Amino acid sequence: MKIALIYYGGQYNHLILKNLKYLGQDAEAVNPSTSLDNMKKYDCIVFSGGPYSVEQEISKMGNSSLFIKELKIPMLGICLGHQLIAYVLGGKVGKAENPEFGLARIKIEDHDTILQNIPKEFVAWESHNDEVKAQPEGFRVLAYSENAKIQAMVNKDNSIFSVQFHPEVKNTEYGLEVFKNFIKVCKK
Repeated sequence: MKIALIYYGGQYNHLILKNLKYLGQDAEAVNPSTSLDNMKKYDCIVFSGGPYSVEQEISKMGNSSLFIKELKIPMLGICLGHQLIAYVLGGKVGKAENPEFGLARIKIEDHDTILQNIPKEFVAWESHNDEVKAQPEGFRVLAYSENAKIQAMVNKDNSIFSVQFHPEVKNTEYGLEVFKNFIKVCKK
């Protein structure tokens, strides 16, 4: 199994790769300008965090919109990746009323696939100015925080997941569980 990490230059991206490799996965960083054809060699994709605003800077995300719309493989969006998935699939993304930087308490509404084996409440690392304001059609919200009402979501097929928080950062409790749960989906 081969996992692509779409790399947008975020400060924690190397930690995503490190976690996936720690869990025994063949994972590699991929530039978002990679061709759609080249992406077909991967079994699943992780869209990383980054410094961009989806609404104003979608062009800096290369072919990512194509990957989301055209590839029928499991996907996980983290922070910017969460916002990108929502935006591309018809959700609403905008400036957060209360941007989150540092630790936040995440509350799980629905454990579903990606949040299995994680307590109903946990602490996670946040670093975002924008947020998902409304999930795309066919998605449901799995978790929220006091300041961000859509901390995690999943599509109806249980193949596209996204989280606003950073599971790759040590300060996030149960972050490794998020990756383990995603890997299980990739292996199906």
